[in-house]
Amino acid sequence: MKITHLFILPVMLMLSGSGCGELTEFENKQVQEALSDSLFTTTESWGINMEIMEDGKLKLKLSGTYASSIKNENQNISKISGPVYIEIFDEEGKPDTYVYTDSAVHLPDKSAFEMFGSVRVNAPEGKKLRSEYLKWERQKDRVSTPEFVIFISPPDSIAAEGFFGDSDLTNYTLNEGGGRAVID
Repeated sequence: MKITHLFILPVMLMLSGSGCGELTEFENKQVQEALSDSLFTTTESWGINMEIMEDGKLKLKLSGTYASSIKNENQNISKISGPVYIEIFDEEGKPDTYVYTDSAVHLPDKSAFEMFGSVRVNAPEGKKLRSEYLKWERQKDRVSTPEFVIFISPPDSIAAEGFFGDSDLTNYTLNEGGGRAVID
């Protein structure tokens, strides 16, 4: 009886060990799907407040009502519902430009924001920009829209189809415009 147990035990161990080696193609596929699902994240937040700092300096503050963020190997995007308020700071860290909009999309990989619906920009020296869409590329300090805009640089106001300029509205180009100018 002892001899039988001594023989059966090693045979059972060999058989069970050989079954643990290779995964089938089906099992490999299931493992791969499970791993790829873990690389996809979605989050939701209510009453969001976001601050972006660079080199220890505050660059912008953003607040919104609701945000949903999606991140996977193909995209990294946050959709922010509003009202959305963005405060942009100058090189000295002082508030410089203020943006109000209905909603925004943040593309962190591109350092860009896209703003939608009743976009209002208030910049230094009383300059204002109004549009239904505005794209802001933070690293390039560039704002642009192909859509209708009203640009106010006191005492002038100009309506145009398209705008391209920097975020504090000091250097800009208006396309196909017309408006009212005061000449002293």
